[in-house]
Amino acid sequence: MKRRTFIGSGAAVAGAVALGGLSPAAAGSEGEYLTAAERAKAGKPETIAARQLLFGVENVDPVTGLTPRDRVVISWITNSSFAVAIGGRVAYLDTFVTRLEVTPGRTPFVIKDLVDAAPRAIVIGHGHRDHADNAAYIAAMTGATLYASEETCAAMRGDFERLRNDPAVQDDPATRFPDGASLDLVTVTTAGSTPGSQVLRLNFFEPFAQVVAFRHLHSIATPPDPSYPRNKFVPENGVIPVDPRDAELFPPQTPLTPSDPQQPGQMNLRTTAGSGGPVTIFYNITLRGGSNFSLGWQDTIGALREGKGAAWPDGTPTDGKRITELLEKMAPLDWFSAAVGTANFLNNGLRDLIDYQRAVKARIFVPNHQTTGGSDVGETKSVVHYAVYLEQLHNMEVPASDWPDIRWTSDPADYLKPMVFDAATPDPSTHRRRRAQLSHFDTFPYAEDVVHSRGASVVAAPGPDQPATDGDCC
Repeated sequence: MKRRTFIGSGAAVAGAVALGGLSPAAAGSEGEYLTAAERAKAGKPETIAARQLLFGVENVDPVTGLTPRDRVVISWITNSSFAVAIGGRVAYLDTFVTRLEVTPGRTPFVIKDLVDAAPRAIVIGHGHRDHADNAAYIAAMTGATLYASEETCAAMRGDFERLRNDPAVQDDPATRFPDGASLDLVTVTTAGSTPGSQVLRLNFFEPFAQVVAFRHLHSIATPPDPSYPRNKFVPENGVIPVDPRDAELFPPQTPLTPSDPQQPGQMNLRTTAGSGGPVTIFYNITLRGGSNFSLGWQDTIGALREGKGAAWPDGTPTDGKRITELLEKMAPLDWFSAAVGTANFLNNGLRDLIDYQRAVKARIFVPNHQTTGGSDVGETKSVVHYAVYLEQLHNMEVPASDWPDIRWTSDPADYLKPMVFDAATPDPSTHRRRRAQLSHFDTFPYAEDVVHSRGASVVAAPGPDQPATDGDCC
């Protein structure tokens, strides 16, 4: 399999438009298709500083605050959360942060940095707290459009209302909502819909990139699969131990979530989760021109073989096949990130992850869901997951020629270490396939248009008061 590699610096933009993939608005000078408000926000000193922290000083213009259009920049911000910069815009994939504290510590940033980086969009893979915490707050503070399942959007409305009436948030000038703050919500698939039956585009990276989203499967425990050996690196009880040295190497500081008694600077930004907890969305982002770089991201891995997930426990193999066929239309993905934390870990190791990976024919694989979740994930456990992953490839007899370029990450060393890819140079090996992919998914509607045509409210309103528990994960 041909590997797509990192670039150390921006490639020439020559060729970015040669294939006719970008509209005239995107084909011109740096950032001209951005709105005046976007350019003004990007140029603020605090935005420039935050973006340089997230994406590296070499990838952020020190005057405009924009990232180069000839690069795709992706940074891991703990667990399943990533910051992505494309065409001068920033989006977050999940917003939960492991060990988020009042001051930088083991996690080298604070909530204000995520606010100051001024994201255009936030997408939520599913509504459990270890994915959706902080989302309503960041969206309210920045005006970012928040995309999630209809069930999770209901929880976000409830989070917003609670935060709007929380003195710990609103009495502090540094943390209170801006005047007139509201929640710009876009529902991605309707409540209770069948996984893989509704495909939508999202417009937040247009005209530079196509974003596609559909409902898939949350992890679930299924009976042990007898078709391959048990993964020898999965502990008999499914619990991977934490490195006991970590607490001494990185002493805990004041957490952002309030303690008892509440300390200065603490705020409760946790989500209520509600019925959207296990409802799961897959996201694909593909550049419309230049290299046609395409990334796929999911923050949980369901049982494709059985067609089952935590929010779809009575699914059948037909459901899994429907999702697999969608994934195959995106293959080969240049960059694919999926969860290594799974409710199926004890019974089937990372079988479900390998099934997803095979479907998308990943060229580069980056793990996620490593640092917070169930007993199989947590800080310091990444190296064990790596061994489990490699063993799973061997046990499932995946030919070495079909392995992706594995870019394993470990906490906390790989937090905010930007992964930079060429957005400009056409790739002859995937060009024809990518054009067909773009054309196929352009036949589906934009979620933003579906929301408005249905008359759904996009202003925050009370939602369900159903608190998440620490057990809601993966």
